[in-house]
Parts: sequence; C-alpha cells; structure tokens
Amino acid sequence: MTANNVAAQEPVYAAPPAVDDGRILVETRFGPIGFARANAVFMPRGLLGYAEHRNFGLANLPDPRLEQFKLLQCLSEPSLSFIVAPLNPENTIISPADIEAASQTLGIGYGDTAVLLVVATRRIGTATQISVNLRAPVIVDMASAMAWQHVLANSHYPVRHVIGNVADAGDRTAAG
Repeated sequence: MTANNVAAQEPVYAAPPAVDDGRILVETRFGPIGFARANAVFMPRGLLGYAEHRNFGLANLPDPRLEQFKLLQCLSEPSLSFIVAPLNPENTIISPADIEAASQTLGIGYGDTAVLLVVATRRIGTATQISVNLRAPVIVDMASAMAWQHVLANSHYPVRHVIGNVADAGDRTAAG
C-alpha cells in the first residue's frame, strides 16, 4: 500500500478557525459562536454514542430566555452540539453522595474541582417537553479542563427527568 493510499484512508480533521482574540469560532446551530479556549474541555472518552469527538467548548446560548442552559459544542464537528444545564451545587436532584462517588471514580477532587453538568434533551409531542438526563451526567474536572459523561451507579435516576413543558413552539422558555 502506498503512502497516498494510507493518507486517503485516514480521516482529516481540520482545526477550527481561531479568531483574533484566541477564541475558536464555530458555526453552530445557533449561528457563529466564539469559544474561549479557557472554556474548552477535553473528553477522553467523548460522549455516549460520540466517542470519536473529544474536544468541546462551553458557551452561553445567544437567546437570553435560555440563560439557565449552556451549549456544549464539539469544536471539530460543528453539527454536533448539546444543550446542557449546570447543576446547582445546592440542588439535591442528584444526591451529593452519588456525585462524590462519581468524582472519586473519575479521580476528580469532589470539593473544589468537580462541576456537574446535566445533558438536556427535548422531546416533541403535542407540546415541547424539556428533560434532563440524570442517569448519565457530564462530570467536569475544572482543574484539568477534562470531562466525562458518567453513568451513575445508582440506577434510580431517570434518563428523562422532565424539567418543563412548553405549550407553544414559539415560546422556548421552560415552565414548571
């Protein structure tokens, strides 16, 4: 096999373009967004179902009505993004003991370096239902800028925990 054949079989990943201030500019489904390199996270195992994608940026969504959510955007594949909801540390929707166990499993210092982000999903029926995946949250080590989507050992957490319903498709704010 020639060198040209080998090169043709290997996937080519173009580096995302950097803007003047060192941000990475990505054409997202919400339009162009610049991701600060300080908000980039490396996911050694990728997300469930997307193991080959490992570099992500975290940014605010451009719609102020969605300020409680963030965009977890793949930096090498603009069409791949996830809406996430940061879990408030005072929130007990996931037991602090389960978060601590996940942090220990991943080798993250629980008290000062682990931040939990819950992946948000939308399910459309007669209304838009906004739910979060409590079973497999994304655990971020803020000290190393690394993250893992981790399936919690406690199986009582649902994959779809409803946090709101939107009756009118034009109104994207969460109710409830």
